[in-house]
Amino acid sequence: MSAIVVPFRFARRLPQIRKTASYMLTVPHNHAEGHLREQLRRLEDGLRKKGVAEDLIRSEVSSYEGAIRAHLWRLLLSHGGAA
Repeated sequence: MSAIVVPFRFARRLPQIRKTASYMLTVPHNHAEGHLREQLRRLEDGLRKKGVAEDLIRSEVSSYEGAIRAHLWRLLLSHGGAA
């Protein structure tokens, strides 16, 4: 028996997106980028362990990263560019 695993869209997990973007504002740029890469790697590994197809993993990781970066920009602009 086989099944197609379709995860809940990670780009809609607003509390986690807000938390990650807010944290990224509080640390130096290189640390923020490293933190984001680690979050994306964990997401990718978790989806792979659950048997999600590779093309869907790439799509989910890309969407999640885009959502985090979009929220990060919103935070930066709402604070007048002060990071």
